[in-house]
Amino acid sequence: MGSIFTRTLSDGTLRYRAEIRVNRKDYPAYKESKTFSTKRIAEKWVKKREVEIENNPIKM
Repeated sequence: MGSIFTRTLSDGTLRYRAEIRVNRKDYPAYKESKTFSTKRIAEKWVKKREVEIENNPIKM
C-alpha cells in the first residue's frame, strides 16, 4: 500500500515522499502523499495512515 521515494533538491538535500495508494473494488482509487525530511518519519507516517485507513475505510 505505501511507498517511499527519495528526492534530491537543487541544493543537494534529500527529501522523502511517502505515498499511499488504495484500490478497492466498486470504489474510486484513493491516493495520498506527503513529503518528509527523514525516511524514518516518512515510514512512521505510512504505517499510521495505513492503520487509520484499514480501521476506518469510510473516511478515505
